[in-house]
Amino acid sequence: MEENDKIIRKKIFENLIIAVAVMLYFIIINFSYLRLEENIILNVTKIASLIVLLFSIVIFEIAYHKDSGKITIYGIEILILSIHSLTIWNAINKINTSFQTYIVFSAYGFAIYYILKSMLIYTNEKRKYLKSLSDIHEIVSNEPIKKEAKKRENKENS
Repeated sequence: MEENDKIIRKKIFENLIIAVAVMLYFIIINFSYLRLEENIILNVTKIASLIVLLFSIVIFEIAYHKDSGKITIYGIEILILSIHSLTIWNAINKINTSFQTYIVFSAYGFAIYYILKSMLIYTNEKRKYLKSLSDIHEIVSNEPIKKEAKKRENKENS
């Protein structure tokens, strides 16, 4: 039980570290908007999006070489963050909102995603652990029993 809890805590901690990094990314974008002019912040968001995109490509390469689905999921999440960063200005113009409001709601959206993901990780790992405690699958076997055909002795021929 203790070992399983450590595994669960490690997975959730990794997930929350990524969530904190994403929140810091949005905080930096928001504060840079307060300090810089709008045309400069437009270029900064494009460059930041490109850097995040390159980072996601590196993560995809690492996942490919390690053949890891978990790392691939992280790469997909970072790719979505990159696409989101690239489309910030188009979305702001479409929905007629302020930059700061959009960034705050984006940060909330990503935070909610990572919280839900952490909850799913916890639930799935607990379910996996509880299933491993049950030995019913060992007791009840679905394998068919094969009976060998035996030759009958014919009493009339003897």
